[in-house]
Amino acid sequence: MARIITITSGKGGVGKTTVTSNLGVSLALLGQKVCLVDADFGLRNLDIALGLTNRVIYDISDFINGKCSLDQVVIKHKSLSNLTLLPGSKLYSHTSLEPWKFTEIIKNSISEAYDYVLIDSPAGIEIGFKTAVEAADEIIVLTNTTAVSVQDADRVLGLLEEMNIRNAKLIINMDYTTKNKKLGLLDNEQIIDRLHVPCLGIITNDLMIIQSNHKGTPIAFDPTNENSIRFRQIARNLHKHDLKPFVSLNTTKNKRRFLPLLPFNNRAVSRF
Repeated sequence: MARIITITSGKGGVGKTTVTSNLGVSLALLGQKVCLVDADFGLRNLDIALGLTNRVIYDISDFINGKCSLDQVVIKHKSLSNLTLLPGSKLYSHTSLEPWKFTEIIKNSISEAYDYVLIDSPAGIEIGFKTAVEAADEIIVLTNTTAVSVQDADRVLGLLEEMNIRNAKLIINMDYTTKNKKLGLLDNEQIIDRLHVPCLGIITNDLMIIQSNHKGTPIAFDPTNENSIRFRQIARNLHKHDLKPFVSLNTTKNKRRFLPLLPFNNRAVSRF
């Protein structure tokens, strides 16, 4: 049975789709069988980040309406056979799909075939948010280092407590590291202290991540990029139920660190 995890934030533009795609790739590189689910109905874009747009023929609404089987909806990634995408619907809105129906699809039709199911939640805290989190067993709350984003993340955590969901973890995205104070942004320690949830890891602000999204090739595929290594560290922490801190590639000890991708039993895995 899969671990079903929803990535949410409350605020839009924080990087949920980026984190979902890269965390999915990183878990797949660990040899896990992963399904990524786009729950942002009406505004589907997880297929773009994965470079799978041209392969989308059916989506979740077609399966619900009986137009196709689930196997026809799910798309295998071009490079990782153990990574798949369940495309969201551009026809359905958040209000047209009842939460119980989405939960039934995820838990009864999807979870048994995978080790991990990662759900890309829509922005906001309305019905789409509730649909995405009610289907999950675990929640990852995403924030950047702005006060607005942290406040929204805090609000989301409050809503999760009201829903009796208390196993949330945190990822900090778009961190400017040493420039936070100069830019008037919050330090990572301040964010963690304010939100009071375990932090899986931190992703720094990086133009290459934006470029990789446009290319449809998640940055986690690049074994030499620091944020790629950070995503892989987050995946290890998630998989091992750990919170080990990331060791930067920029330290003298790690300057020559290299993580090649090696094929093994028809699966791409990485040497960490």
